[in-house]
Amino acid sequence: MDPVLSIRDLSLDFETPPGPVHALRNVSLEVPRNHIVGIVGESGSGKSTVIAAAMRLLANNAVIRGGEVIFNGRDVLGMNQEELRALRGEEISMVFQDPMTSQIPVLTIGRQMTDIQYRRRNVSMAEKRNLAVEMMRRVGISDPEERLDQHPHQFSGGMRQRIAIAMALLMNPQLLIADEPTTALDVTMEAQIIHLLRELKESFEGSILFVSHNLGLIAELCDYVVVMYAGEVVEQGSVEDLFYRASHPYTQALLECDPARIEDATPALPTIPGDVPDLHIVPQGCVFAPRCPRAVARCREEPAQIATIGAGHRARCHLLGHE
Repeated sequence: MDPVLSIRDLSLDFETPPGPVHALRNVSLEVPRNHIVGIVGESGSGKSTVIAAAMRLLANNAVIRGGEVIFNGRDVLGMNQEELRALRGEEISMVFQDPMTSQIPVLTIGRQMTDIQYRRRNVSMAEKRNLAVEMMRRVGISDPEERLDQHPHQFSGGMRQRIAIAMALLMNPQLLIADEPTTALDVTMEAQIIHLLRELKESFEGSILFVSHNLGLIAELCDYVVVMYAGEVVEQGSVEDLFYRASHPYTQALLECDPARIEDATPALPTIPGDVPDLHIVPQGCVFAPRCPRAVARCREEPAQIATIGAGHRARCHLLGHE
């Protein structure tokens, strides 16, 4: 399928006093048009670094060692600052984990939503306000004409996240990136936000790249899933492939730790033994081998290669047949 975003062999380091942290290594993934792709993995797996690289929102100590980030046929890594300013917000928008990071507390929501439309030079301020009101209504904010003049602290956490989504969609971008947008919400509001994203994806005919550690949300929302571990993509495929035919030991371990899959009462939730490795030094063999119950000598000595399990379903593991 024609991808709106294609990340190819992306490798990225962070320079630190003890030495470079090899945060991403040969990461490849695609976001097909009009589809939702989820990225899942433990903290420290590189999920947020991937999306930061996709928008070139990286720290000053980040060094891209190789690869491409292709958006609509253009390499984002080769864009100058003017091109990036035109890209961000208009063609690619982001919803952050905490909506207060994207909302200025001393300005009204209306002021912020009209400011976002600064590139619409031929549109009057009254029209910009009407567009903001309509977008607030579409994300489920009642009485938007009056509430547009309120400040962020006058809204609940769930409503602020809805407003953050409204702001991200105001310029009708082709790709919406959501970085764990429901983490700070209760389960009821979380379900409403997920339902809202699905509805908006259909109405705006856009694509969504959704980052989360919550497997239940990924299963409910996404069409395709990318599993990351310690800076590498270890498995990717359709949501059915990942949840019913998981092939990589790490994906299988993540699913076994999902509380929703535990049928019998237990005093403690299952966990994956061990920790994500220190990426100052990349392991010689498979990056998951120290925590893998099925690891053999080869897993500790040689980097794992990509194996094709089915159409669009691939995993990086010595235990599988390879391309």
